[in-house]
Amino acid sequence: MKILVIGGTRYMGRIMVQNLLDQGDEVTIFSRGNTQPEWWDQVGHIQGDRNDRDDFNAKLKGAPFDAVVDTQAYRWEDVESAIGTFEGSVGRYLFVSTGSVYLDGKLDFFTHSPFKEDDVNWDTLDYTYPEGEDPYGVGKRHCEKWLNENSRIPYTIVRIPAVMGWDDPTSRMWWWAQRALDGQGVIVPSEHRGPFRTLYSADGAANFIRALKSPNTANQTYHIAMQEVMTIERWADPLWKAAGHESAVSFVPTKVIRKTLERYSPPLSRALPYIHDLSKAERDFGFTTTPVEEWIQTTVDWYRDNQPENDSAGYQRRGDEVALATRWAGSIENAISEI
Repeated sequence: MKILVIGGTRYMGRIMVQNLLDQGDEVTIFSRGNTQPEWWDQVGHIQGDRNDRDDFNAKLKGAPFDAVVDTQAYRWEDVESAIGTFEGSVGRYLFVSTGSVYLDGKLDFFTHSPFKEDDVNWDTLDYTYPEGEDPYGVGKRHCEKWLNENSRIPYTIVRIPAVMGWDDPTSRMWWWAQRALDGQGVIVPSEHRGPFRTLYSADGAANFIRALKSPNTANQTYHIAMQEVMTIERWADPLWKAAGHESAVSFVPTKVIRKTLERYSPPLSRALPYIHDLSKAERDFGFTTTPVEEWIQTTVDWYRDNQPENDSAGYQRRGDEVALATRWAGSIENAISEI
């Protein structure tokens, strides 16, 4: 296939492009060109900024592609611009969305567990940004609504959760890997014990391609996430084992944590269950994922050999984290002994 990727030079996009090349596809990248991965000399490159809509249209209008993967659309104007540019010359448009479309009270996760793609209807949604709501999630909702109601190209929407893996530019994975590698325990707010699914970056890349190349996915929306359902304890255990240690998770009330660590916030910890229903993706394009222990070992090994220059969020207070866990465990033991 002849495929255009908007963005695609980092993280999941970087892996996806390598997979496409390995499958014999012809790939063109539209980006500013600031990041040039190892496959750069194997792809075509069109330099530009998609926010300059006139330039975007001038450079891509009429260019024939079997498919476009858009990893960089965040507002409805982005997808409107893309569809207007690609109409008549592109066979499929894959839009990378997010599970954040459900947040800000749009779905009761307790009564929708797992939650399905159609549990929320965007028909009554307008294109405003309500005060107090996450503009990222709201913008992605707007994009989905616009595609559903206006797209003149067959499209596929893929919603992803927080993505974890090696070389994570958000440093969420480094938050966990750095603590696992030092072998000490970790504290988590005791109110944040909701089960969840995340997604390995390489699995995201592989399943974007599966969805893109399947004839069953036109004008459909899908969840992709790891197939295992995790708890914080189940998440921490393979991480610490991959680092050669035993995990020790201490659940401490938020108000106690805040007295020592004001902005402490472990990635993936949440009060609500966050479990995607994956059955539609499994049925329509053979969705599958890597076993969690396998990809966590790969990821921790990568961070052991490629430690980022900067510590993860809050790591400068790591000693206080560990000390608080010790004090809390001691207070629990004292309380038990007094009963």
